[in-house]
Amino acid sequence: MNNNIFQFNRVGKLFRRTFQQNSKTFLNNTLVLAGLPILFLLIARLTSNEVPSLLFRSNFLAFTVGVIFIFSPFFYYFYNHPKKGLSEVMLPASVLEKFVVMQMVCMISAPLMVLVFLGGSDALITALFPKYQDGYAIAHFFNNRLTTDGVLLAFLSLQALFFANLFFVRRKILKSIASFLVINFLISIIILVIIKVMESRGYFDAVSCNMSVQLNDRGPFEFYAGDNALTMFVMTLRIFMGIVLPILFMIGSYRLMKTNRY
Repeated sequence: MNNNIFQFNRVGKLFRRTFQQNSKTFLNNTLVLAGLPILFLLIARLTSNEVPSLLFRSNFLAFTVGVIFIFSPFFYYFYNHPKKGLSEVMLPASVLEKFVVMQMVCMISAPLMVLVFLGGSDALITALFPKYQDGYAIAHFFNNRLTTDGVLLAFLSLQALFFANLFFVRRKILKSIASFLVINFLISIIILVIIKVMESRGYFDAVSCNMSVQLNDRGPFEFYAGDNALTMFVMTLRIFMGIVLPILFMIGSYRLMKTNRY
């Protein structure tokens, strides 16, 4: 018996359709991404007779991956658009299948495109012309720029904007950024209030004023018996912000897709 909720062959067709419908956008993006390292090298050689540093190229790669990853829902999907969204809704596929494909494109295909074409072009220049450019930006990115906290923050940002893309109908990016700033401001106030309450009740008395909370080397669930109250609070906040909140946004996005009416 066929499953009307989820079928892999329909997911594959939806995935291919996304690339076919956005073929010009993908082509233009790949050409620009592949050409940027060449442009940087030419500008540097013509203006200062130097070469773009590995740190600059790695930072630019990380920035571009982050921007494409986070804002990809606005680039490829108009699900709740009064006109453009009708074709998406009328597709012979379940909401779950559409949701999975949209998430796959945003989380995997979009950043992978940047790594392959921008990082690949940079690596090709280094391999062919080591005299003019040294080091591989993509290797430096994975070794030094890719961190657990960075990935969790990017994942949270993506899911928040994925939800905003489905929630707002017009002026999506402007309203999303404004909402993002307001929510961050409110969360900051709530965190400060919680810290003040905990401090007034003596939870931080055992914490030295000069002690810093070193959590960069910990996984999100690495709690230890000797952790003080401040460390426990920060670790719990990391789990909420990096895992719980993105999942809530994903559930909200799915509900919006399922209940959207035209």
